Amino acid sequence: MENTIHLNGIVIKHEKLVQIALSTPNNVYIAEASSPYADYYGHSPRTATPNSIFLFTKRFHFLEQLMCYTPGIEKCLHERINIASAIIESGDKQFPAIRVKDFPDYSQLVKLQKCLSEKNMPLVEKIHLEEEVKTIVSKVFVLKELEPDFFIDQVEEHKGYFIVDRHFESEEFQRAITQIRYNGVCKLFDAEQGVLFNNGKLIHIVRIFSEALDLDMLKCIRKEFVKL
Repeated sequence: MENTIHLNGIVIKHEKLVQIALSTPNNVYIAEASSPYADYYGHSPRTATPNSIFLFTKRFHFLEQLMCYTPGIEKCLHERINIASAIIESGDKQFPAIRVKDFPDYSQLVKLQKCLSEKNMPLVEKIHLEEEVKTIVSKVFVLKELEPDFFIDQVEEHKGYFIVDRHFESEEFQRAITQIRYNGVCKLFDAEQGVLFNNGKLIHIVRIFSEALDLDMLKCIRKEFVKL
């Protein structure tokens, strides 16, 4: 029997968000990740399709709140929706947001805004973001344990995870990942840090994205990471 687990956690990224050119009521600010998995697709002949949309809200909403609202939003929208709670850090400011993953049709964002408004979740009309921001996304993980300390995502394709002993400063993490990427030992990948919450305990993880993802690849990257 597959060992599938459901855990809450966060993924931390440093990425570029661009405003979506879309006429919406009240001209609310909606943005998307311009280059998701940039360290993978930046070296690949394929072009990435942006798949993370951020709707900036006037109040912060915990993940548990969004999970309670989701059935009503889906009923209003007539679509299944993958939403998560987010904080966007830009300079010395923080902006609350809702992250929407793999939204079926950008033209339905106007309808989504209306559905959120009916749930008393008003959106922000205008904000200013720096060229690169830090996104902290709180979401539900559905994982299959391949071996102790190694997991594969059961919802999002081409994503796997391995456990590490601590959280690393951004510069330290990127320096190690860049060294692994260019030493040619492991296959091409994109990596970010995250945390899982399990029975009141923090579990530090590294998220790996690759279309060639498998257990051997996760082991290769973790082995090189531990060396550094």
